[in-house]
Amino acid sequence: MTKYILLLMGIISSVLLNAQEADNNLQGYFMTQSKESLYSYFAFDGNGKVDIAGYGKGDYFVKGDSVVVFPDKDIFIFKIAKNRLSGNSSWVKNTKWDLKKDSIAENNRKDDASAKRNAQLLYEYYKKTRAKSNDLEKLFDESAMGNYTKTIDDLCNRGLAKACMEKFGLMVMEDIGGMGAVLTSKTKKPKQNPEIIKLGQKIISMGEVEGHTALGSYYYSLGDKVKAEKEWQKGTDKGSTKAGLAQFEAEMNDAK
Repeated sequence: MTKYILLLMGIISSVLLNAQEADNNLQGYFMTQSKESLYSYFAFDGNGKVDIAGYGKGDYFVKGDSVVVFPDKDIFIFKIAKNRLSGNSSWVKNTKWDLKKDSIAENNRKDDASAKRNAQLLYEYYKKTRAKSNDLEKLFDESAMGNYTKTIDDLCNRGLAKACMEKFGLMVMEDIGGMGAVLTSKTKKPKQNPEIIKLGQKIISMGEVEGHTALGSYYYSLGDKVKAEKEWQKGTDKGSTKAGLAQFEAEMNDAK
């Protein structure tokens, strides 16, 4: 009888775990003692943004005992227990990060309902876009690319800034002739597209600082260096390391 009770408890626990809603209220500074890891720390702001060892900020959500982080590329998955993150995916596998209680990570949570909604949209993004094949293959699969574009468009319209950032990139790619043009070096010279600028401004209005980085880079591709510099500077002033890097690379390119 005991084993059946334990089995039932296990089933109930599993159901409760899966029923838990995604959230992004994890807050704190997690540091590793490993000398081999590329990422010495992760600082979570309790509102969906995580500082990835000073390289820039990514999005994240927590569901059950899993923490999912989105850097520029790829994805980091951790298990969390007793104030410890244990890497469970490539780039972070077999490494542990412990909460530093004597270190302060800024808590930016102001609107609990809005933060939870964003976490749930990010979880939906994760479920729908986590590639079964690699991204390069998807670019040459019209059906997969069509489904991906629809998903990104829907999530952007529903308020997920990360999806809007990806939509921005897709629109720019389409304007220069698509992936085929990139691979054959036959890209078209971009012309100012008001819809792309409008989307960039929308991303910024959503509170996504990297909207300045994206919009600045778009202006730079159009040859409008004045507007590009203004956007990058705004991003840098708001704490974006990526905006500063984009500005530096542009200056180095112009100096050649």
